[in-house]
Amino acid sequence: MTATETLADDYLAYRQSTDLLRLMAFGELDHLDAWESVDSASVATRQERLREVARAAASVADTDGPSALLDTIGFTAEAGAAQLTWRTDQTLVNPAFGFHASLVNFLGRFSLTTADHGAAYLDKIRGLPGLLDDIGREVHLAAADGRVALQRHLSATASAAADLAAIDGDHPLARQAPPTELDAAAAERWRATLAALIDDEVRPALARYGAALAEVAPNGRSDDHAGFTHLPGGDEVYASLVRASTTLDTAPEEIHQIGLEQVARLEDEYRAMAGPLVGATDIDGIYRALRDDESMRYQSGADIVRDATAALERAAAVAPDWFHHLPTSDCLANETPAGALAFYSPPDPETGKPGRFFFNTADPAAWATYQLEAVTFHESIPGHHLQLALFVESDELHPVQRRLGIMAYLEGWGLYTERLADEMGLYSSELARVGMLAADSMRACRLVVDTGMHALGWSRQQAVDYMRDHSPLSVGLIGGEVDRYIGMPGQALSYMLGRLEIDRIRAEAEQRPGFDIATFHDQLLANGMVPLATLRRLVLGPSTGSLQP
Repeated sequence: MTATETLADDYLAYRQSTDLLRLMAFGELDHLDAWESVDSASVATRQERLREVARAAASVADTDGPSALLDTIGFTAEAGAAQLTWRTDQTLVNPAFGFHASLVNFLGRFSLTTADHGAAYLDKIRGLPGLLDDIGREVHLAAADGRVALQRHLSATASAAADLAAIDGDHPLARQAPPTELDAAAAERWRATLAALIDDEVRPALARYGAALAEVAPNGRSDDHAGFTHLPGGDEVYASLVRASTTLDTAPEEIHQIGLEQVARLEDEYRAMAGPLVGATDIDGIYRALRDDESMRYQSGADIVRDATAALERAAAVAPDWFHHLPTSDCLANETPAGALAFYSPPDPETGKPGRFFFNTADPAAWATYQLEAVTFHESIPGHHLQLALFVESDELHPVQRRLGIMAYLEGWGLYTERLADEMGLYSSELARVGMLAADSMRACRLVVDTGMHALGWSRQQAVDYMRDHSPLSVGLIGGEVDRYIGMPGQALSYMLGRLEIDRIRAEAEQRPGFDIATFHDQLLANGMVPLATLRRLVLGPSTGSLQP
């Protein structure tokens, strides 16, 4: 075994033993009975271990030579250390993407088969109250050090936790199916034990958690101080998070300008494509028509899932013309009452778990009918499902490259495929093609408002106003998006910056004799998760110029 392989195996084992919230989101059964430690001392220890791994990857590269696997190890270790900074007291309490939403979305979706799985899962539930108490404690300690989340976020999450605690009977955290190998009587006993644990231990812990956040909330940051730049050391933390999400060493001010330029280009496209459809010529009129026409709004989550499933079926039918290699795992559309607007959980070939993409349908009217297809293509085929299912099904990629996400590559591909879907002829109407522009608007605006709040000192309202003035997104959707950016600094930059680099790589590849689009896509997906500079080298060769922001 080479030094690279040994390092990769050791690194993966460490990440699998510590990144337990990631494992829950992916439905993985490793360390099923446990939760990760969130106290500051444990987090600091994890960060130092990850930085040691990054240094080891650089050292091994000096002897074994460069490789995509070493690049992924080094970058994900460095990024993982950065992303742990302030995560407990800022990200986990975020109402748009916090821990309570992850519980509702993922805790009941494991593919349990054996009695041992069932016992481990019940132990996990027994440990949940301790984790909730630990998060509440860390929020108090961080506040005492002058680092506190937004007041509105603490209040909203406190209310959500209190609401979960108040549910009596058919609790959303008690919906995990029992292991498939249990007989009927054993399965019923297992369900009863789970329900009792939720009722007797988890609900009181949720109430304590909500109360702990509510106690800190009056001292939370105001909306006028939404970004990390208002916290001691926040500028340095934000810079590290920008690199962790984008793989680039680009200043926030430069990213802000790239966003402004992308927004301006998109407005020209709206005038040409959307203007004739809505009978408006000025950009404000186009945005208002797309935002305010109630006939363009969904009325039920079932309709959303129906239309998404139809779009997915169209994409699957033509995908062989655009990709030589396709996954075999199923992909399903699902409703969810909590979490981000839309998100994806990859399949697990070992357990038979399908890939699932989720639509937050708590308010179906927040979804414009013209938006849905672009989101579906992003999350399923040709987007994340095609990408991640290929990775997890691969016998050649090391699990590090299959499992450890690199945001700019992951989300850059997702955004790239929204435009690719147009080339593939997948959009069902000209209005649905406008949804592709709306999705681009969101990602371009993210470059402006994420850097605006976290680096330039914008208020939350400034961010909301900018997105309202420069996109057709609904005001309700914009508010949730901005709250997400506040709690996950830098992550939202990965989409557009990653897509722009993939576009540049493709433009250069197309100039070469014999270019074939399916072969090009296979090359983009052949090495699993890699930093953008590595992707460029793998597709175009080592002497193709420097990476651009």
